[in-house]
Amino acid sequence: MTRTLIFFFLLVISSNLLAHDLTKENFNYLYNHDPVKINYQIAKQDSLYKLILTFHLVKVLPSDSLVGFELSEQRKINSIREDLIKPISVKVDSGFIKNVIELDFYASNESNYLAVKFSFLDKPYLYGIPINESLAFPLSNIIYGSDAEAMFYNGHKKLDSVWFEDIDDNSENEQFYAYLYKEDFPAAIPPMVVDGAPGGELLKIKRMISFQRGMMLNESDYLYFVQKDTASDKGVSILSHKEHYPRTKIVEELIETLKYICTGDEFKELNESEDKKLAFNNFWLNHINDKKRASETIKKYFRSVKFANALFSDYKNGWKTDRGMIYIVFGPPEEVTKKEEVEIWKYKTFDGDLKFTFAKTRNLFVQHHYSLIREKSLNKAWFKAVQKWRTGDL
Repeated sequence: MTRTLIFFFLLVISSNLLAHDLTKENFNYLYNHDPVKINYQIAKQDSLYKLILTFHLVKVLPSDSLVGFELSEQRKINSIREDLIKPISVKVDSGFIKNVIELDFYASNESNYLAVKFSFLDKPYLYGIPINESLAFPLSNIIYGSDAEAMFYNGHKKLDSVWFEDIDDNSENEQFYAYLYKEDFPAAIPPMVVDGAPGGELLKIKRMISFQRGMMLNESDYLYFVQKDTASDKGVSILSHKEHYPRTKIVEELIETLKYICTGDEFKELNESEDKKLAFNNFWLNHINDKKRASETIKKYFRSVKFANALFSDYKNGWKTDRGMIYIVFGPPEEVTKKEEVEIWKYKTFDGDLKFTFAKTRNLFVQHHYSLIREKSLNKAWFKAVQKWRTGDL
């Protein structure tokens, strides 16, 4: 893999190719059980970019690898022209599952998207990365790394050691500052509750620490916002999870994630019960009187919670986000399209076409937090999907 990629980059000299219209792509592979998942970090100093792409691959054979890797820049999400990028530096770290490509390159300030193109197991993939004016705020010049064997989820776990680098200043005595915020946000509200959508969530700083280059994440369920210059709004965020993340393991956690399929009275009863494990089991058995089917339904539900955590965690845990909620209740979307300001999910298995639209919302801690545009017309589909979970009729 390493030889193939470096050989490719050395040969790339052409430009002004036909661009990829990212608005016409189906990005459902990002959220289904496709054998490819992608995470990335990107930092910028003047016109120099550092991009770290992490590919999590489910291989058939040990020799399976990415092929035909290309990186290009384009002015708009639906541009008709693009420029192929020739990096000035490439590092490749190939593992059996986790593969990392680190690139340093220059891009035009007029370009607002990067397009990553590659193939895996004979299937072509395309991935878009917004830059410059397509972002809510300018990119930080900080990147971070860790020895943690994290798979395809965002953030790290308690007791992970993390180190940071300013791409403009790589001295040993670099000073960084981290603001710590407790992750105690409420879960998302149902998609048809248009009058109850919460306003902006207020974060309270628990404490601030300073360090040089590296630190250990000593807290779980905390958001660390790391900066070099505390007078700016530039920084990077790391959500520190419990050791068993992205799974839910503690009975209180299991009960909390049932909020999407419980009535208010049921949820209150579960939380106030003296024997919460017994109450949890009885909740399912009261609705599904077949123990085997109840057990299978519980496994399916919490597998969905696990994947929602892995896929959608940003400044808060993934199951609490709007996309995480829809993923848990309705399953992976069949079609995912991305526009300049929204992401659209479509399903065809709920009495005709069903659509959820998520709008990009500005957030200091993440570039792309997505909020569901709620509609009363989603009421019927929501209750039908919830009822399937409650009865095990999946």
